[in-house]
Amino acid sequence: MSQLSAPYRFVPLSRLILLPSWANEVSHDQPFKDGLCGELQLRLSTHTSLCVGGEQDKATEREPGRVHFFRTPDQRPAIPGSSLKGMLRNVLEIASFARFRQVEDQRLGVRDISESSNFYCKKMVQDPSRAGWLSFSEGQWHIRPCSFSRLHQKDLIDHCGVEVATWKQLKKAAARYEKIGICPTIRFEQEHKIPRFGQSVGQALAHPDPHGAMEGRIVVTGQPGRPFDEGTHSKKYEFIFHHEEATTLTIEANVMAGFRQIHAESDEWKFWSARLLTDKLPQGIPVFYHAEGEQVKSLGLAMMYKLPYANSLHDAIRHTHKEHLGDTKPDLPDLIFGHLGEDEPGKEGRGGLRGRVNIGMARLAGDTEPRLSWTQPCILNGPKPTFYPAYIRQDKKDFRQLMENDSELAGWKRYPVKDELIPLPAEKSGPKVQVRLQTLPAGHSFITTLRFHNLRRVELGALLWALDFGGRSKSHRHALGMGKPFGLGQVGIAIEGQRLRSNDPNENLQGREAEFLLACRHEFIDLMDQIIGAAKHTTTWENSAPIKVLLGQALPLPSSVDLDYMPSPKDFVALRRKERLEDLKEMFHKEAGIFPAKGFDTSQAQGYTSHFAEHIVEAGKEIQKQIVKDEFEKLKEDATREDALLLDIEARLKICLDSGASGPQKEGLAKKLLEAYEISMDMDTTQKMALSELAEQCSQIENKKVQHACKKILRDVSV
Repeated sequence: MSQLSAPYRFVPLSRLILLPSWANEVSHDQPFKDGLCGELQLRLSTHTSLCVGGEQDKATEREPGRVHFFRTPDQRPAIPGSSLKGMLRNVLEIASFARFRQVEDQRLGVRDISESSNFYCKKMVQDPSRAGWLSFSEGQWHIRPCSFSRLHQKDLIDHCGVEVATWKQLKKAAARYEKIGICPTIRFEQEHKIPRFGQSVGQALAHPDPHGAMEGRIVVTGQPGRPFDEGTHSKKYEFIFHHEEATTLTIEANVMAGFRQIHAESDEWKFWSARLLTDKLPQGIPVFYHAEGEQVKSLGLAMMYKLPYANSLHDAIRHTHKEHLGDTKPDLPDLIFGHLGEDEPGKEGRGGLRGRVNIGMARLAGDTEPRLSWTQPCILNGPKPTFYPAYIRQDKKDFRQLMENDSELAGWKRYPVKDELIPLPAEKSGPKVQVRLQTLPAGHSFITTLRFHNLRRVELGALLWALDFGGRSKSHRHALGMGKPFGLGQVGIAIEGQRLRSNDPNENLQGREAEFLLACRHEFIDLMDQIIGAAKHTTTWENSAPIKVLLGQALPLPSSVDLDYMPSPKDFVALRRKERLEDLKEMFHKEAGIFPAKGFDTSQAQGYTSHFAEHIVEAGKEIQKQIVKDEFEKLKEDATREDALLLDIEARLKICLDSGASGPQKEGLAKKLLEAYEISMDMDTTQKMALSELAEQCSQIENKKVQHACKKILRDVSV
């Protein structure tokens, strides 16, 4: 059984969308009363090797392509502000329940023969493909239907005078046509095999015969897998198209658009379309198709061709919530980072908005020239949304895919960060499709300035949360640049300085910047808690599934988690079998998005009430606590072992004297008291007196383990 593994995961998509009610008030010229202007000094630290792409060398037949690290004009490594903006915007889109619309609309195709009982095989058996010649005339695509028979490859080889060894080397249809000519004519006799289970008619088999009663044209397709004479499951037959019908079928534009989306980049379609333009195909292009009456529903270049899904990617997004692709009001990232206008002639849309945040180029800190290195050749694969077990949300007892009218996308695709790098694979493919990345090693820092203008407090709080995942800069990481599937590009962001100016002339922020920024963070969290509460969700915002998943993926995972690519395409085929469905759910679809109560209006930030005055007070207390904690940690660093332990006991005592202290907190205090008891013989008189006083105070705590430790100290530690 194939081991399930993938370097990516998904943050689940929600039906809750936040479209701020103040969107129409946003302006660069009209200040918000609670608006702020200023700048943040940011330090970006690399935790793993990093490649931010700059100049690129194209691959050749002999050498892989190369992606150079981005550099300033004086050739110093740097990070463009646009790269940082895109990274932060993606985090904020997830965190603020923004629209999910950074997805190109595509109508994908599927060819899935992993199980005979799945939707694809059932379709092909119940409604077998028909044959015809595709042509373009008078501004319209047409198919001229015809019959077809199967021709064994050995008979084809003998008829065309090709050596068997040569034929076996020709894997692609284009190469085979170059050898035998394009759809050469052939005379043959025909027989019919007995129908197989589920089929209404048997296969029509052709036997080449120079004096045969029938005539047609040979049609070949590619050879996946083993040659025709090696094993029972290899492809053995090609085709003869014959007996064209007099009438033609017109292909609707949307059907042809779906066909071309699926086949546009295929070598076979490039081969045919190039010849169609030069008028070298009097018959047209041989295709297979499905139709209802006189209406062509789909077509392809092989008998078992890729069926276009009934729903496009945008259809699947609308199945979650149509507002994800709406054009009414901007979401929070739109308001902060800006957005393009979507006005169309004759249609009321929304105009564009310039962003109110600017991120400067991040320059390498220090004067030492870093040593950059090149990775081994690898392939950087793009998204593969055709792998429906992962990219389509699976929440039923059978696989869901885009044929279903309630199918939904899995959500935002992200690459979880890891404790260690996954080795870049030594690819078997040729250099033409390979690339080498120039990387900067871990342990370097970049400095940049983020400037903002007329941001509301809650908007600044949202930006701050996205920068360090809500004050988690020491533990959580962003993923930046190229090579993220292999663990490259893990960076942390810390705020090292700030300058703020309030739009309100009566509000002086000098000396209160840190307190004010923390209150802005609380304001954003308060907004999200109010929105999630109005949606009748049962948890707080940071405890909701999308945010927990986002934070979990930003926290380095242990090396035991399967985060590398599966080695073989066969593994992906095996994962489409029904017995693997539960494993796939566990890996990709364990958490669900937020589904608001019926009647919730997603078009406004309903119920948002600012509590900034309270957040300022709360922020002041938190900062004071942090100052005390930092001073305490500094004392511990400079203290002896005995004094550090006494300081620890004193801090734990303060917590446990609080009526809300937990059992584990009290047991932690008891453990430290016993530890002090064990080393009391090494304490001087002053330290012993301090320990006895602490034990006297600790004895008031209602906990058997604490009281037991206190009795031992008060009994045995003599001053």
